[in-house]
Amino acid sequence: MESEKVRPLFRKEEKYALAAASSWIANPAVRSALDAARPSAVTVTAPLLPHMVNQVQCMRFCWRVCGIGAVYPDGSQEPNPFDPDGPDPWPLTDRERGQAGYIAAAFHLLVRTVATVLHDAGVPLDHEWEGDRAILATLLLLPTLDYKIPWDGKIDEFAAEIQPPGVSAFDPGGRSASARDGRPDAMARNADRIRKHIRADSGGRELHVPYADGTGRKPARATVIRREVLAEILADDPSVSVPQILNSYDYSDRTPGGRLRRELKRRLEAEGRPVPGRPSQSALYIDLAEISGAPATGELRDSG
Repeated sequence: MESEKVRPLFRKEEKYALAAASSWIANPAVRSALDAARPSAVTVTAPLLPHMVNQVQCMRFCWRVCGIGAVYPDGSQEPNPFDPDGPDPWPLTDRERGQAGYIAAAFHLLVRTVATVLHDAGVPLDHEWEGDRAILATLLLLPTLDYKIPWDGKIDEFAAEIQPPGVSAFDPGGRSASARDGRPDAMARNADRIRKHIRADSGGRELHVPYADGTGRKPARATVIRREVLAEILADDPSVSVPQILNSYDYSDRTPGGRLRRELKRRLEAEGRPVPGRPSQSALYIDLAEISGAPATGELRDSG
């Protein structure tokens, strides 16, 4: 992946993941449930605990147990401690390696049980989302490494120390994605842009269907690029409306209209294409409808 293009997308994902984690980890029920389950967690994972020499190794174990393998903007992945051919494997004995699968399965079952208990208690986590389960798994084991969990600290700083997984997940080839419950549309668009980069790295191609049944003619190139820029603007600020774009259609990077005008001009000129004037109000409403997948109704026009 082109890290400079992808890094801002990952930062948005990380920022929202912190907000999502902050919405539930400080709930008193979370601490109580973890304290109750921790003795069982320590017993189950005891053969592997000596390999969790720091927070990073603990998180790698917990994420892998929950089926998560982090991908970074440069395309690299978080090492798998169970992969003997990987970049940073645990020096497991044959006995430990034979037990590891059973230990991971038993620990995962315990984490899932805790997540369900918290869900039933009204804690606003997604108890079926492996990202939230990975947070619980990490919080279960960190105290065994003499890590003091800052339950009484600032919630956002608490969440940042845990480094929660993102709210979107992708298959290794970038063909499909899944999401934590409650992920907003802006984050869905951001995630799909990440997915496309992953897919491109896996050999995916941009296949266009110029005359798909029922869709009419293919939009002009200027319209396609305009909608791409608008999607990026909306990913950064979902509240942007058509009147805001029209009223700020200048050359400033700080306004939605200015950003649209500058980016549209830059991208069209880079392709050697003419730059059209300011788009009409009706064209922008149609653009937003195409981006959101909703019909261009009066309700959409009122909300922008």
